[in-house]
Amino acid sequence: MKLYFYFFISSLFLVGCKTKQPFANNTNTKKPKNEVVIDLFKVENDQVSVHFYPSKLTTTSAIFYMPRIVPGTYSSDNYGQFISNLKAFKRNGDTLSVKKLDKNSWKIDNVTSLHKITYLVNDTFDSEKEHDVFSPAGTNILKDTNFILNLHGFVGYFKETKDTPYLLSIQRPATLSAATSHDTLTGIKSLVKNTNKKVDSYYYNRYAEVTDDPIIYGKLDSETFKINDIEILLSVYSPNHVHTAKSLMPSMKKMMSAQKKFMGDINSTKKYSILVYLSTLESNDASGFGALEHNNSTVVVLPERMPLFALETTMIDVVSHEFFHIIAPLTIHSEEIHNFDYYEPKMSEHLWMYEGTTEYFAQLFQVKEKLIAPNEFYNRLIDKIRNAKLYDDTMSFTTMSKNILKEPYKKNYANVYEKGALISMCLDIIIREKSNGEKGILDLMKSLSSKYGAKKPFLDNELIDVVVTLTYPEVGQFLSAHVIGNTPINYDYYFNRVGLEYGTNTIKTDYFMHNGTPYLSPDQDNNKLYFNNSGEYNSFLKSLSLQPKDILVAINDQKFDLNNASYIFELSKQWKAGDLVELTIERDGKEFKTKTSISATPTSLKKSLFEISNKKLTPLQLNTKKAWLN
Repeated sequence: MKLYFYFFISSLFLVGCKTKQPFANNTNTKKPKNEVVIDLFKVENDQVSVHFYPSKLTTTSAIFYMPRIVPGTYSSDNYGQFISNLKAFKRNGDTLSVKKLDKNSWKIDNVTSLHKITYLVNDTFDSEKEHDVFSPAGTNILKDTNFILNLHGFVGYFKETKDTPYLLSIQRPATLSAATSHDTLTGIKSLVKNTNKKVDSYYYNRYAEVTDDPIIYGKLDSETFKINDIEILLSVYSPNHVHTAKSLMPSMKKMMSAQKKFMGDINSTKKYSILVYLSTLESNDASGFGALEHNNSTVVVLPERMPLFALETTMIDVVSHEFFHIIAPLTIHSEEIHNFDYYEPKMSEHLWMYEGTTEYFAQLFQVKEKLIAPNEFYNRLIDKIRNAKLYDDTMSFTTMSKNILKEPYKKNYANVYEKGALISMCLDIIIREKSNGEKGILDLMKSLSSKYGAKKPFLDNELIDVVVTLTYPEVGQFLSAHVIGNTPINYDYYFNRVGLEYGTNTIKTDYFMHNGTPYLSPDQDNNKLYFNNSGEYNSFLKSLSLQPKDILVAINDQKFDLNNASYIFELSKQWKAGDLVELTIERDGKEFKTKTSISATPTSLKKSLFEISNKKLTPLQLNTKKAWLN
């Protein structure tokens, strides 16, 4: 999963893994199975009804579960909180005793006579301020208009029959089309009785496949294209018809062609879907922007009002990250992920690889395939170093990963996209240097893919030793010190090995941003603005003694929040030499005022990476540098 946070000064602040599917001719509909019917016709109070017909249970009682957490997310989202009016019935219509145990589980007695369970499902988009479900992992219910079916939000399970096949039937309006990577089945006898309704049927070998198959229904705009032997579906739901799949397809095709070229013979899917939901940004619509990976699809949620160039740029970063997840954790993963426990999950130690290496590849392939220039790549690395400073740099990454669902580790999660990517960068440089440029971290991932693969998980506590066996002792030393251990990384040392050196230069900047990058970030939950790390060296902010995470309350007694944030930039353009500017700041729960006099255009010290002249490099440095990015 990747969370993205974006800001557009012209408008507003914006905040911001599994098994292969079966094909129709591989299904055995006579096998015992769980049958599920989701009715998208009968929408009442923004809820849909679900009928669950379980495979035969032999115990005296059993517990029906909704997921607490799903693969690819690293938070307890408790999808049971969106379930109501759950009832259990015998075949003759009599009810069975149901006792709700907690947010996500219901105990049902006398399950040997259980025929069906019925319940209502509410969606997550309507109430995002009241829960922590990330929008791309959430659900949407708009009668006759749009349904985001992340099936983990609609379909539950019994542990006793979780590995029994599922037959899912979805009754839906004929005016709505579906987008998914999963094949629909025809001629399948289901428990849907009303044949006047349009019914889509899907077959899954086990519950893990159900949760791996997002489906979007709506008035969708879709395009398909091929990348080598992979069929790509790009499907866009734009409620006000602002954007189309056709307008996005050229950039997506170019990007994914470059990705496939970069990955080479790594190939775990023949079909991949990019399912895009564009939010209106209304109070009852999605506001968590980014994407969630699946084995052969990704769900992307972004704002509809983004201009096309910004949407394309964002999609390249978001979708490339998610597509690279087909390497890890979808192909290379531990037992904790392979046999995922949706109720009491055991987390893997290796987020440095699942998210860090994935994010590194999402940046590296762009420079290697000449989608961006080397200087842009360097700037992104500098940004990650700066952003990583916002987190605990002495925290063991493996310890954090294993305990990511609880504090203080949980609040450091986003560092997997910053320091996690930098860890992989350092490993890449080490491997390039030790192999005389012949190999890099992508070769390591290919070796791990060959050794394990989607159906063969590794043991969590053995991966590091395997990585060292496949590479060099220096890789083990690095992982021991900086991933297992708590020693901060000296990035200068690794940059020097590829002919780069840190430096600073003085640049002119604006009061609250530079080159479109704001020094303020949104806190959507509390409708507040806080200063991020971007303006750390800005002379104007330094004159006010501001610190990262300070909350901006007011400027010259004019209060600001997310609703009027864009005016901050217009206001600052009116300032001239001699003007007195006073900011009201909240820090650690206390407010205070700080002021300064405008004397000149603000400047900033900017950390940069400079290429050392090839004439000054050793043959080893020169060779490693060439192999790294070319």
